[in-house]
Amino acid sequence: MMKEVTIILRPKMYFKTKEALDEAGFSALSVQEVIGRGKKPVQYDFDNEVVAHRLVAKRMITMFVRDGDVDSLVKTIVETNKTSHAGDGKIFVSPVKDAVRIRTGERGDEAVL
Repeated sequence: MMKEVTIILRPKMYFKTKEALDEAGFSALSVQEVIGRGKKPVQYDFDNEVVAHRLVAKRMITMFVRDGDVDSLVKTIVETNKTSHAGDGKIFVSPVKDAVRIRTGERGDEAVL
């Protein structure tokens, strides 16, 4: 079967992450610009004034991969994005019950991968 992997990361890390994913053999993805926050507020320094934002700009990448490729994908993302600071991002892995390619009617892995 396959998994849906949702990755939320810093916008400035998107191109570096995309390169790392391509090098690791993961080229199929969808990307959205999103805003959000985790448990901790993130602070930014603007003109010597610290401002805590409720919502922070992020990039959200959605990918569909075979079950056996999940560990490699997660390892690539963590190695590329880990700074050990709040705001490095999150990875969510969810099962995919089925998929259908509209053009051909193919189902399952063949429809996506």
